[in-house]
Amino acid sequence: MGPADYIGGRGESLAFASLAQLCRDGMKEPYFWPHFLGEKWEVFDFLVRLVGAGDAMPYFFVQVKSTRKDLTKRQNPPRLRVEVSESDVRRMVAFPAPTYVIGVHEPEERAFVISVHGAMGKAIPSITTAHELTPDTLRQLWEEVREFWESRDMSRSTSSFVN
Repeated sequence: MGPADYIGGRGESLAFASLAQLCRDGMKEPYFWPHFLGEKWEVFDFLVRLVGAGDAMPYFFVQVKSTRKDLTKRQNPPRLRVEVSESDVRRMVAFPAPTYVIGVHEPEERAFVISVHGAMGKAIPSITTAHELTPDTLRQLWEEVREFWESRDMSRSTSSFVN
């Protein structure tokens, strides 16, 4: 294993810890419970379930990108120097569920989230640090994903396999 493997592995662990932190007021459970998808998945690292969102069990997918590179200095807010390929962006946009990239600045153990959605189709050369995974951001993310699933009728009315 080389340095990139250690940076990536630590980044995935830090992303898991950031998503699963206990930050709800007076609650003993996190907003999210991530499930590692393993090395075989090409695009996503985690399927993340919303905790406490009812029987529908809404979820989203995450790709984790980790770096030890310094944040940019010219932009405000600074940007994290991680890259998401054009092919990964296109695959994420085509997925029928909410998809996000979590960028991890490994030396500072900080994680930032961006959405990949809609007509996006180009490579992402860096991500903003405006959406650090703080308790407030996690609450916003939880609400965004819950609203996505609540606005859809996912019940099936027919099937070829009936009694």
